[in-house]
Amino acid sequence: MDGMPLIKKKRIKMRKYDLIFYIAFIAWPVLHFCVFYLGVNFNSLLLAFQNIDVSTNTTTWTLFGNLKEAWHRIFANTELILAAKISLLGYALPLLIGTPLALLFSYYIYKGMFGSKFFRVALFVPSIVSSIVMTVVFQYFVDGAMAGIAAKITGDPKTLGLLSNPDTRLGTILFYNLWVSFGVTTLMYVNAMYGIPPEQVEAARMDGAIGIREFWHVTLPSVFPTLATFLVTGVAGIFTNQLSIFNFYGSSAPPGIISYGYWLYKETLAGVYAPAQNPIIAAMGIWMTLVAVPITFLVRWLLDKFGPSAD
Repeated sequence: MDGMPLIKKKRIKMRKYDLIFYIAFIAWPVLHFCVFYLGVNFNSLLLAFQNIDVSTNTTTWTLFGNLKEAWHRIFANTELILAAKISLLGYALPLLIGTPLALLFSYYIYKGMFGSKFFRVALFVPSIVSSIVMTVVFQYFVDGAMAGIAAKITGDPKTLGLLSNPDTRLGTILFYNLWVSFGVTTLMYVNAMYGIPPEQVEAARMDGAIGIREFWHVTLPSVFPTLATFLVTGVAGIFTNQLSIFNFYGSSAPPGIISYGYWLYKETLAGVYAPAQNPIIAAMGIWMTLVAVPITFLVRWLLDKFGPSAD
């Protein structure tokens, strides 16, 4: 009986330590979310309903003026419309080409076929190397080495590289983004496949599911949650992804290859030197959000409705 209060005190003390640990564990993520997400986005939301007078350095409130002006600029700006199309293309190519290839390649590695260990390591290289280094190496290869080989073959010393040629630079950039994301996507699918219970695979084989049938009825449904995550996050990033254009061209990318994310970056940078444009850019961000959010939920619903089930 005398020992009971001491035990209770120890338990209370341990609970206090646990509480301190949990608070310290979640404090930084919560603080980061409040400051860098809620704070920044709330400030951008307010900015969309303000007008800035540069001459007097004063701000006035407006209800729908900036939204109307932003809407007009979106549909009157041919460069922006082209940028939106390029952004959609930058999402569609990984979806239609990269996803099937990544699934098949990950299944090849998962089954431990010839060279699978080498490919598993090789695919991870683009993820651990700096993006700047990757773009420099890639640019040297397509604009330096390949251009030199083409010049010798054609006999024309003025042969342009793939990134310098206006006819091939967009396709080259889209290929680069597909190549860089392919390794990470494949490895994520491989890790999801390793999580499939062996008894589930054995049961499927006993029912005659071998080869392509095993992939279709067992592997694909088990990997589908990971696949759905990539598809949904990809939709959310359609209007913000600058497709590595900045890495290749900085802030002076040539026309015809600019994505919506890169265009928004250029306009925001211009707004640094022309603050009166910042409210319009913020209003465009609102329109972009109003378009992206419903599309994201629609894709999520379609995946849940028609996607395969692992049950």
